[in-house]
Amino acid sequence: MEAKDWARILVEIRKNLFRLFAVVILAFTFSFPFTPAIIGFVIEEFYPKSDLSAEEIEKLSSELSRSAEILRNNTENKSLVIEELKRISRLISPYGGPIVLTPLEALILSVKISIAIGIASATPYALILASRALRARGLLKTSVFYYAVSSLLFFFFGAIYGFYIVRFIIQFLHSLTRAQGVIPLYNLAEFVNFILFMILIFGFLFQIPVVMVFLVRNRILKYESIKYYRRHCYVLFFVLAALVTPTVDLFTQTMLALPMILLFEFGILFSKIFSPAQS
Repeated sequence: MEAKDWARILVEIRKNLFRLFAVVILAFTFSFPFTPAIIGFVIEEFYPKSDLSAEEIEKLSSELSRSAEILRNNTENKSLVIEELKRISRLISPYGGPIVLTPLEALILSVKISIAIGIASATPYALILASRALRARGLLKTSVFYYAVSSLLFFFFGAIYGFYIVRFIIQFLHSLTRAQGVIPLYNLAEFVNFILFMILIFGFLFQIPVVMVFLVRNRILKYESIKYYRRHCYVLFFVLAALVTPTVDLFTQTMLALPMILLFEFGILFSKIFSPAQS
């Protein structure tokens, strides 16, 4: 290959990288003003809160009045005051919201979310470039359009499933913490990052059938090989569920591993249907 050919390749790479970077910057710029709404939505939907009945409100009011009386009459008893303040914290903690530990925490969280949106926006274009490169070298034998549409649909369903599962996990962990007599105070950045990360994990894991069919159709993997290693994959799914989920209970891990197993079985079925040998 001559020097001018290498120069042409380098120019093409630089041009594509510039376009990818431009997409990231544009998506970052347009999404940044909406990040407070995203953070507010996550807190509203996922932050544990209790439904207060009239009786519970009356009881809470009586307890706070009692605490106010104790504090008013024991201003010199510091130890008693501190204990009463701890009791008040335990009373009102379920009805508060996440806390911030640094002045810049909310701003940095907004920047991270905008960057993630920018990268996600540039991903389809990056996949198009990768498919062109693979097709030029004869490694890609099928169109990526249907894979892209299927991938978006499966990601959407995975995110919805993850939305409800993550909300259940948060409520479970919150109840477990309060049952141990500990005051749950959640850091804003860590709370929102955990929620969004878990939902993304569910969305990506729902790509299993699409990836399997893609690999089989392009002769990167054989249908017989996938079927042979089926049981190995089942074990791998439970290991992944144990690593990803924050709890150690079998129920929560099964709620993640079971959909992966079902999706894997769908992938085997679709791989057999769309196998090159039968197409």
